[in-house]
Amino acid sequence: MYSENSTVLVICLVAILLIALLVNYYVHQMQQQKLQRTLLVKKLRFEAGHILDALATLKQLQCPAEAIELLNKGVIEILEKLTRLKPQSGMIEQIQSQIPTAAGQQQSLNLENDSAMKKAHSAIRFAIRFVHQRRSLGALSGIQCDEITKQLQWLDSKIEIDTHIELGKRLLSNDKKAVAISKFKQAKGVIARLPHKNPQKAELMTEINQRIAQALPFATPTIAAETKTEND
Repeated sequence: MYSENSTVLVICLVAILLIALLVNYYVHQMQQQKLQRTLLVKKLRFEAGHILDALATLKQLQCPAEAIELLNKGVIEILEKLTRLKPQSGMIEQIQSQIPTAAGQQQSLNLENDSAMKKAHSAIRFAIRFVHQRRSLGALSGIQCDEITKQLQWLDSKIEIDTHIELGKRLLSNDKKAVAISKFKQAKGVIARLPHKNPQKAELMTEINQRIAQALPFATPTIAAETKTEND
């Protein structure tokens, strides 16, 4: 009798232990899933923030519409994921409110200071990486990826060229010829790095050479001509 009671007791203790282990495992799994959801939400919010920051800058740079549309789709996809993870979160409405719209007049970014220029370059290069990421996910064809990348690279170069030229013109009007020439030469360096297939390269090079020639002190027609043909 005692032996039977001992056996029943042991069985009960083992059963209780197993139940405790199963409950503990279940609680642990639920905690892990909650932690993973929390980390994923933070990751998605971080990604959305990066895309929105880039969009806000690119909308001020006359960025190609295809790139803007692609980034907007990226934010929408993140919102859909967040809705499934945290449907009642106010974060979703907050992100939606930050998506730039096509309506309304967009301000132009003032690129005449280093911080704004860096911000513009950073946004464009982020967009280029995003485009290639979308291609790797199968959301873009190779041709589409190359075309949008080419447009963004041209924008990246163009804003730098235009900014150096505008600063050079302003300096020249203030009779600061040496510094103006330095700015024109910076623009020329960017133009020189443009691909040979770029149809605007020759025209831009001619224009910048003319500006340098006109800014040179004691410039003569010969000097102007030599500068114009340099690196053609």
